[in-house]
Amino acid sequence: MAEPAPIGIGLLGYEFMGRAHASAYRTIPDAFWPPPLRPRLVALAGRTPDRVAAAARRYGFERSTTDWRELVADEKIGLFDDSGPNALHAEPTIAAARAGKHLLCEKPLGRDAAESHAIWAAADEAGVVHMCGFNYRFVPAVRLAREMLEAGDLGEVHSFHGHYRQDWLADPRAPHSWRLDRAAAGSGALGDIGSHLIDLARFLVGEVVAVAGRTRTVVADRPGGRVDVDDAVEAVVELDGGVAGTISATRLAHGRKNDLAFEVHGSRGSLTFDLERLNELHVHLDGSEPGARAQG
Repeated sequence: MAEPAPIGIGLLGYEFMGRAHASAYRTIPDAFWPPPLRPRLVALAGRTPDRVAAAARRYGFERSTTDWRELVADEKIGLFDDSGPNALHAEPTIAAARAGKHLLCEKPLGRDAAESHAIWAAADEAGVVHMCGFNYRFVPAVRLAREMLEAGDLGEVHSFHGHYRQDWLADPRAPHSWRLDRAAAGSGALGDIGSHLIDLARFLVGEVVAVAGRTRTVVADRPGGRVDVDDAVEAVVELDGGVAGTISATRLAHGRKNDLAFEVHGSRGSLTFDLERLNELHVHLDGSEPGARAQG
């Protein structure tokens, strides 16, 4: 068996998502054998010298830097992974694309539609492999849901309903952060967690054709600063083929840690998924017992 080809990883961002991505790279050979590529953790970039250096040692990177441009210029790096704050998605990722790096950029891709389109256009023009970090597409139960929909098991799909609820901002005393600043984040619950749900609607059912929605900032002032992004969003959507849908997201739902759920209904059956029951897809088809389960 041929040894998997190595690929050098340059990662921007060392906090929560950076740690998760680094862990995933290290475990690829455990999850997939033979692995398609063997990641080499070349360099980790972050803002604070001592903290990024400590993170690099902890995660297994060969070196650290406080300048993401070093990652773009490094010929040993074949994949540029942007797990930094939203305000640092566009410039570094576009520069990496133009340098011929393959790309993984966390969501939301950009702070607004124009910025997101510019990132995609640069990647497309460069001809590199590129992906936004919509990881829930790859949950086995979600993949099964897509396979069933593609096979027509639900008949004519007529509705999609989804919500994403978290509680980390439910306490009004929770401190201000860049995620609550429009200039840095672009949006609040809509882009942070709602984007995952929008992606799943597109992935499973089709593109958004029309939308009517409302956002609300519930807690306008927090310790450390004023909030100018949305705390909650509610939307009614129309998807390809006239499919009706609802999408809602909030970070102020007491007791909900990572409550992403959706339902898809068709003329011959329904699918229901709840991320907090990760390995289950509830399926009801004509002639089946309600609540039948397919393991993801």
